Amino acid sequence: MSDLKYRVRLSTSVDKGLHTAIYNYSLQTGIPLSRILDSAIEMYLVKNGISYTKETPYKQEKR
Repeated sequence: MSDLKYRVRLSTSVDKGLHTAIYNYSLQTGIPLSRILDSAIEMYLVKNGISYTKETPYKQEKR
């Protein structure tokens, strides 16, 4: 059984420049890298008309 209830581990490789930029952005903003990647993947799916269903119940952020 997985130790992650709503997530799946993903292993991939990316351009070093992209990694540096997104990692630094994550550190500066405090937004977890996984949340940034979720958003980027979601935008890609929408852009290409690919349907999907979110399964992760994110906490509501205070405004």
